[in-house]
Amino acid sequence: MAQSPIDSFARFFFGFTLLISISFGVTFAVQKYASGQSAQEQQAAAAAQMLEQLK
Repeated sequence: MAQSPIDSFARFFFGFTLLISISFGVTFAVQKYASGQSAQEQQAAAAAQMLEQLK
């Protein structure tokens, strides 16, 4: 069964939009995770430095 050009374009557009949306979602999630890890490392280093200064 042949698809009309409009149906074909609609399927392409939906697939392309879904691909871009997933890509942005994964990028955002990885960025949030990396930022959280970096903040924890900085907090631990600052706490260690403050404890070192108390000695």
